[in-house]
Amino acid sequence: MVKNLKKEKKTSNYTKNIIYKDPKEGQEYGKIIRAMGNGRFEVQCFDGKTRMGIIAGKMRKRVWVNKDDIILFSKWEFTTDDDKCSIIHKYDIDESRKLQREGEFSDSIKLDEENEFDDDNFQFDYGEDDEEETKKDVTKEEEEEEADKSMEDIWGKQCEGKLPYRHQEGINIIDIDDI
Repeated sequence: MVKNLKKEKKTSNYTKNIIYKDPKEGQEYGKIIRAMGNGRFEVQCFDGKTRMGIIAGKMRKRVWVNKDDIILFSKWEFTTDDDKCSIIHKYDIDESRKLQREGEFSDSIKLDEENEFDDDNFQFDYGEDDEEETKKDVTKEEEEEEADKSMEDIWGKQCEGKLPYRHQEGINIIDIDDI
């Protein structure tokens, strides 16, 4: 076995070909609204309808489709209703942006979800100044008295009432002090 050979870097210049819709096959672009379980999804189609999309068999357990993913689907021609489709491809973020730049989507479609939260909405107040002032007001004696009262309350509450006692036939009771 030769150990002195250097390993070459594995580089690939592989570019992924983008799959475009084919209107002859009844294909259209859509966006996943929600997952309904068992490989079914609610799809907001870019033609304006909302359909139930069922993931294709070749994609099952190989491609994970999530909310807000851009997909390519094929309409079901054999049904009278136009409310079901088969999901045949999932686009990556880069691919969907490229499709939008090329004009495949209408201008009303927003790929990037706009966040409702801005940096201006959040203000954190750690209250360091307030804590220092309250610490100065409380003396050590008061802290000790509060600690004693809290311990008295804990032990006093346990001793005041009787604990429930259950006895079942055939079970010998072992006291913890006897062990």
